[in-house]
Amino acid sequence: MSENSIMTLADFTINEMTPEAANAIEMHNNIVASMQTAANAMVTLCENLKRMRDTQSYKALGFERFEDYTERACGIKKRQAYNYIQTFERLGSTVLQANAQLGITKLQLLTEVTSVDRPDFIEENDLANISVAEMKELVAKTKDQAQQIDLLQSTAQSDRKTISQLQQGNNELRSRPTEVAVQQPTEEEIAAAAAERTRELEEKHAAELKELEKSAKAKVKEAKEKARQKAAAEKEKEIAEATTKAKAEAEQNYKDKLAALNAEKTEAEEKARALASKLDKNADADLVKASTYFTEAQEHFNKFKAAVEKISEADSEKAQKLKAVAQSFLTQYIENL
Repeated sequence: MSENSIMTLADFTINEMTPEAANAIEMHNNIVASMQTAANAMVTLCENLKRMRDTQSYKALGFERFEDYTERACGIKKRQAYNYIQTFERLGSTVLQANAQLGITKLQLLTEVTSVDRPDFIEENDLANISVAEMKELVAKTKDQAQQIDLLQSTAQSDRKTISQLQQGNNELRSRPTEVAVQQPTEEEIAAAAAERTRELEEKHAAELKELEKSAKAKVKEAKEKARQKAAAEKEKEIAEATTKAKAEAEQNYKDKLAALNAEKTEAEEKARALASKLDKNADADLVKASTYFTEAQEHFNKFKAAVEKISEADSEKAQKLKAVAQSFLTQYIENL
């Protein structure tokens, strides 16, 4: 992420400055400040390691070699310390700080891109969201493209040299005295041959350059598409895993609630049986009916409760309305009793 992609307060959609929004803004500002601190720390680390090596100041601390100092005093391996220094020397503090969030491995890969191609390489590729392997592939393609362009430029330079030699030869022929006219080409013929050779070389150069640019664009496009497809596949995998996990949790939750409802039902049935056993054989028939109705009412209430909880998983607002209606009914019913 470059500095230009960091969002400010004006970039956020905030309809009302609630306490939650104010807290979120504060956290965002802290995150941005921490990112800047980390970038500054990367630059400071690289710069001071370079100064310590160049000035040999580590000897004042009792170390004979720079690598002894980095490994024993800083806990940094020799190769890693030189990676930091080399990255700083090749990129410079400005580029290093602007891209410090990439990490030292990607930054070191960035040093392999020529300083001429580096700005376009950074802008055209989402370096923060691709893997190290994908970045290696992009760097390799960029270097291959640069080598082909260098080769083509070298060929063009050689062609220009040939043209210059032809022109020089033409001038020499013009300056020579003509002893036998029929054996020497005319100036017009020499000029025409040189012009034809020049045209052929220029056309060849233009065709090769066009083909090279076409090939380079195709390779870059292919690399970007591979990176995009890999990112999409990883995202789909994350979604599938999250869906499977949520489904398993929902199923387990349903089983737990079903078991609880069955336990409540069993308890209600046991209470009903206990209540029935206490009744005399000659008990009033209406009392028996009341006991039965009470047991059924408990069962229906438990079923209602389970249904409301299931609705709550899909629509908590509807579940709350049902609960409110039930509470109102039970309150009135208790008052009537």
